[in-house]
Amino acid sequence: MRLLSVVVIASLLTACERSIEVRGIYVNDDGAGALVPCDQPKTLLSVSDSGLASRYRLQATKPYEPVYVRLRGVRADSGSIYGGNHHLRVGQILEVRARGAGECPNVANSVSSVLR
Repeated sequence: MRLLSVVVIASLLTACERSIEVRGIYVNDDGAGALVPCDQPKTLLSVSDSGLASRYRLQATKPYEPVYVRLRGVRADSGSIYGGNHHLRVGQILEVRARGAGECPNVANSVSSVLR
């Protein structure tokens, strides 16, 4: 009975993680991905997702080329309120394509420098 209670509580906590949709500029360096959301240009999210990395390699024509992405996933921040790491666990890849003119205007074109 206790095991059942633990399983039910764990399932409820997992279900409570709210999925969000994020659009932003993404760069990948051999598996290590970085995403700057359009609506939070001073935030850098680490993204480790092999499917997204594969789609990036198909889209990017040169190393560290920023691409526009729309993703659905769960933020998983760690650390203290004064700093820490920001991660996005990808649940669904909605769009990966070249960045269009005027998209994410507050995100600098040099976003690729964060991986160098």
